[in-house]
Amino acid sequence: MKDIENIGDFMSDIEHEKSKSNNILKLPNYFERVSNLLNFKKVEMPKIQIDPQRYYLAAENLGKRGWTIPFSFTPRQIAFFEEPTLTSEEIDNFFHAYYSDEDNFNKLFQMIYSISSLKQWHLAIRQCEIAHRKELFILSISTLLPVLEGILSKFENDKNNIRMIKVCKQMLDDSLTKESWVFSTIWNSCFHFITTLYAKSNFSEEEPILINRHWILHGRTEFNNSELDSIKLFNALETIANIIKFNFRNNS
Repeated sequence: MKDIENIGDFMSDIEHEKSKSNNILKLPNYFERVSNLLNFKKVEMPKIQIDPQRYYLAAENLGKRGWTIPFSFTPRQIAFFEEPTLTSEEIDNFFHAYYSDEDNFNKLFQMIYSISSLKQWHLAIRQCEIAHRKELFILSISTLLPVLEGILSKFENDKNNIRMIKVCKQMLDDSLTKESWVFSTIWNSCFHFITTLYAKSNFSEEEPILINRHWILHGRTEFNNSELDSIKLFNALETIANIIKFNFRNNS
């Protein structure tokens, strides 16, 4: 059995196994009879031990620090962030190094641009990409915020609903009901990320340390947003876009 390289591969493998199972069920019964006559021994594959709670806690830890889980992460990489002693600076440094790898950063955009259902936002995202690469982070961040909200609205039947925390909470609850540890882990990181991003804040007090949607779009920020803030939003877009991609596959 091949190693699972990342969450995206894991989801693809699940779909592939479902497809194989469906095909096996359609085979004529004589295949089973021949198998019995030849006395084939049943091969027991070793079970993969999955502890969903570890990934769930790691997702919460990441989301509260301003990050969502990329589909390119392996289960082992996700579990690493369960460690409660990790500081925000250490987590930020990890992601900064991860996306400083040009291949990782390019793949993020390639994936987003490959999804036709996100076409209405492609031009805006492409211009944000250009701004980011030119270190115009204030421009990329200011546009990425409404783009992220627009893409999240695809999960809401009521198109007048602008409460993104509620949307993410509903999707998280749905994934828990369906007992999908992969999607509940991903949505848990999104829920805590959006909760932090949309946190209510008193404009008469100091600006929050983590990027805050209200301070930026209401023009109350000091506009000293960094490269890391821009990367956080691109990373969140990639996570949500991948969820949309797999939802489309499952519903088609």
